[in-house]
Amino acid sequence: MKQIKKIVKVKSENGSISGYASTWTREPDSYGDIVAKGAFAECIARLKEEGRKIPLLYDHKEYDLDAFIGTVENLEEDDHGLKFDASFDDTPTAQRARELAASGRLCKFSFAYDVLEAAQIKLDDGRDANELRKLDIHEVSLVMYPANDDTSVIDVKAGRRNSAAER
Repeated sequence: MKQIKKIVKVKSENGSISGYASTWTREPDSYGDIVAKGAFAECIARLKEEGRKIPLLYDHKEYDLDAFIGTVENLEEDDHGLKFDASFDDTPTAQRARELAASGRLCKFSFAYDVLEAAQIKLDDGRDANELRKLDIHEVSLVMYPANDDTSVIDVKAGRRNSAAER
């Protein structure tokens, strides 16, 4: 069976960001959790079916409307983790977050979620961990201090509106 790889280009006149909100490393995060590959698959499929997108927030501040800095346009699982592409809003906070991410000063991610399935496991080195096997994701946040330090920014782009000022 031939597989067709879909390439998603996020075009935003206000700038965009791509990164990993979660990874499949078997290293427990600061809460003792590891995420199993495939944990987001059902949620991603449901979001696509519903045509619903989740927000890009600054530091999980869901009660602060200024912290809504963009929209996650695409979510996908690959061999490394949960990859996403997001567009930034045209607000001062969103554009400042984009500038900080582009300079590498704000370069980690986190996400809010509900656990639908999890289990306690023993890792190869004998440590205990809580394996998150099925998750319902609600948002992705650009953060200073992630639970999983392996998250990363892949790319930050200036948009058409702000690219001339950055040349």
